[in-house]
Amino acid sequence: MEPVVVLIFFAVFLGALSQRVTGMGFGLVSGPFLVLLLDPFSGVILVNICGIVASFSVFVRTFAEVAWPPFRHLALGAVIGAVAGALLSSSMPTPPLQILIGALIIVSLISSLTLGKLGRSIPANFGTRMTAGLVSGAMSAAAGAGGPAVSAYAVLTNWEQRSFAATLQPFLVVGNVSAVVMKVVVDGGAWPHLDVGVWIGLGIVLVAGLAGGDWLARHIDVAIARIGMLVLAFGGGIAALVKGLQALV
Repeated sequence: MEPVVVLIFFAVFLGALSQRVTGMGFGLVSGPFLVLLLDPFSGVILVNICGIVASFSVFVRTFAEVAWPPFRHLALGAVIGAVAGALLSSSMPTPPLQILIGALIIVSLISSLTLGKLGRSIPANFGTRMTAGLVSGAMSAAAGAGGPAVSAYAVLTNWEQRSFAATLQPFLVVGNVSAVVMKVVVDGGAWPHLDVGVWIGLGIVLVAGLAGGDWLARHIDVAIARIGMLVLAFGGGIAALVKGLQALV
């Protein structure tokens, strides 16, 4: 097995582990590394595809706690935002796109971490949900990381964590599906060209990561898991940013 394939499997495993333990983080953790291992466009598509499976598996468990009215507004915004994200990413050369992906991940992480400390709030209505969904959908298509924008919305609207985490899962499914569809429509040739055995392996490591997350969730504090997710996401975002900058020099 080629080293790059092993690294792809490991990145997907870590992303699935994070998604199961913390309720989000697949794109944040695995996205930057898959962008580095593949090319930015097809790497993000692979993140979206695996993210659909990871989020859906969590959604099955949290279905009863989903807040459906907010979900519908957020999802509508995500579908529209995915169009903009797909068009933007398809029009950029590889180095600038790597820089954009790295920068988006870093900025979104910093924003989601600092907004809660500002002590401000916004109303939870159709307009704010649509805006959050638009930003999330665009980021999902461009960088494979649609979670932070909605997390920031949840903080600013004081959305109860349990309900938000449950609603986030079907929302991420819709956002990732929209991103895949739009990117295939915009540039069908960018679909990840992987062997059948690699696709099977991806399915296996996804299941392994989610199962490992089930076990880990019972033995580790969620706050500690979130710190680990953030460290990996920041590291990957910085690596993608640096690689893109190096390619321009």
